[in-house]
Parts: sequence; C-alpha cells; structure tokens
Amino acid sequence: MLSRAQGWKQKQLDSAATAANIAYLSQTEKDAIMYINLCRLFPKDFEHIELSQYETDPAYEASYLKMFAEYKKSLQQDLLKRVAVAALVFDEVLYKDAKCYSTEISKADRKPHERKDCPPSNYAECLSYGQSTGQDIAMQLLIDAGVTSLGHRINCLNKEYHKIGLSAGEHFEWKYCAVAEFIW
Repeated sequence: MLSRAQGWKQKQLDSAATAANIAYLSQTEKDAIMYINLCRLFPKDFEHIELSQYETDPAYEASYLKMFAEYKKSLQQDLLKRVAVAALVFDEVLYKDAKCYSTEISKADRKPHERKDCPPSNYAECLSYGQSTGQDIAMQLLIDAGVTSLGHRINCLNKEYHKIGLSAGEHFEWKYCAVAEFIW
C-alpha cells in the first residue's frame, strides 16, 4: 500500500484512509485519497516521510526537472508552516462526477476542464495526467509543478473542503489520468 509505510504510525494511516472500505474504488484511487489526507492531517510528517524523498522521473527535460525542484521546495516550505486540517471523506456523488469526466477525457483531446459529455459541475476540480499510482497522482497535484496559481495544491489542502471524489483510469495519450472533485 505505502512504499514508505515504516515512517507512518498505523493510527495516522488509518485516519487518512477514509476511502479504504469503498469496494468499488481501485487501490490507486484509495491510495491517492489517503496520500492527500496524510498531507492534510500531518503536513510536517508528510514533508519528512514522503516529500523530502520524492523525486520525479530523471528522464524528463532539464527545464522540467528544475521547475519540479522549485515547486517541490515551495511545497516543503508550505508544509513546514502549515497546520493540520481535517481529512477529506469520500463522497459518492463527487466520485460519479469524477468518473464521468475521467472517462470522457480518457478518450478525447480536451482543453483542461472542458466538459462535453458530462454535466457541468460547481466542484473544485483537479486533473492529473501520466501518473499510475495513488502516491504519484497525489504528489503531482500537491507539488503542482508548472502551475503558477498552485490551484491543485490549494484544492487538495483547502480547509474548507471536506469531501472528495476521485477517479483514475487510462488515457489515450498520457496512458493514465485522474480527476479529483472537492466540495465543502
């Protein structure tokens, strides 16, 4: 389940695994939610246990690797000052919306957040591309490399949001994609 589980106490893992008993979620989806919650609940521990050791694929272009390092450092600084917020709880309505949209974008080229087949929503939404594990999905959203607004990070850590729906699947170009929806 966790590659670095030895650094987490079982009580911490249990409190973050709010979607662990949802039978129809994939392990990737459950893990992504858990990693986001670990960051929300235990920001300083998350920085030490997960983020400090986390690296991206070294085969990326040098410009991306530099940008990744800068955004990772900004997240590290943020987490060291951040106070804990409540874990996100799984919401089936949000999941169905995320599932609709992850299925839609898996098959067709779309601009970000451009829905054609799925109904419009008023949820905070994050998209992840190219990540196959729950940890990598969560880290991509939290580090938010190249997103100057840090919108994904803000959504994941926003204390006003209490519910999450997350759907991960295949993508025609990036091999994998995930959609996360948040609401209060």
